[in-house]
Amino acid sequence: MTTTVVRATSSPAFLALVPHLLECTPRESLVVVPFGRGRSLGAMRVDLPPAGDVSVQDGVASTVIGMACKVARTDAVAIAVYTDDVLTGSAHAPHTGIVDAVRARADICGLRVVDALAVGADGWTSYLDPSAETRPLSEIQDAARPELAGDVSGDHLAAAGLPTSSAADAERVEQLLVDVEHSLRRSRDRRRLSPARRAAAEAVAAEIADPPALFENVVTLPEEHVELPQLAALAFCLERPALRDVALMQWTGDLAIGDAVFRAQTAFRGGESVPEDLARPMWGEGACPDPARLRIGLELCRRVASLVVRERRPGPLAACAWLAWATGRSTHAAAYAQAALEIDGRHGLSDIMRTMIDAGRLPEWVFERPTSPAGTGSSRGSRVP
Repeated sequence: MTTTVVRATSSPAFLALVPHLLECTPRESLVVVPFGRGRSLGAMRVDLPPAGDVSVQDGVASTVIGMACKVARTDAVAIAVYTDDVLTGSAHAPHTGIVDAVRARADICGLRVVDALAVGADGWTSYLDPSAETRPLSEIQDAARPELAGDVSGDHLAAAGLPTSSAADAERVEQLLVDVEHSLRRSRDRRRLSPARRAAAEAVAAEIADPPALFENVVTLPEEHVELPQLAALAFCLERPALRDVALMQWTGDLAIGDAVFRAQTAFRGGESVPEDLARPMWGEGACPDPARLRIGLELCRRVASLVVRERRPGPLAACAWLAWATGRSTHAAAYAQAALEIDGRHGLSDIMRTMIDAGRLPEWVFERPTSPAGTGSSRGSRVP
């Protein structure tokens, strides 16, 4: 896939682009867009800090500019504040404290600030021009380019909501999970199953028998071809940390990696340590994964989480948190981890994810960018004059 470059020749044109860089329309947010040689290299969003807390503002500014500096080839940044405040009639644009802190930190780090803008409930304005008036939001809408396709009307939390699943599908998945658990334990209840239910449970058990093959099948099949028995098998695995981690590491690489991690997990139960090279991606280290593969894995886990009963959700929600984090979506990752911890306050991976997100840690690979316009990943960028 190739990179789409959209020339943003004005502030409204840039503001029309920002939601497409973020794949959402942020609210009560600070957005920093790093640039390299006049071209945007992505976008970072954080919640707006309290207006009067200077120490928190300085900490946020240091964090976001530090992240911008980690993006290869960054030499400038643009700042956008999204607020529900009304701008008309205000003597000054809101949240000047955090904008000034970001500008000061950017200057210390040798980064040029190409623009600093506020988008409010009734218009937009500039922080760089003290005499700037509030301009209508319609200017942003009018500056939108036809190349910018896709619905970005939802806010930064909207995409973290689970998809809607039918009650019939959810009931079917729960029945399959209960039946396969009886089947694998060869419990007395297994003998009471009807022939049809026993056959269905055995089909799910067959999927579970080779976890890496299951994980590869579901991530490579078209979404509409992944059937409920496969989703039930995936749900079974995501409830079990060792198998869940195989899925996550396999989706950062390929089937061979999944097989290697599965063997290592089996050996780990026998007292052997997991090789460091297989564990590194879990902490965001190593080669850059295929973003499309991670996104497919995330959608699968979201679908599973929407199908299973509440007590089974922490596993798939934790997987969602890790996959969202691995693609640079810390806001979504935090929402998934929190949802899991509300069900199981001691859930291991969810607690780890919350700790890493609170510390501002992101995978090293999210700061990498293709070295040519026809790189292996896809991105949407902009150019400024």
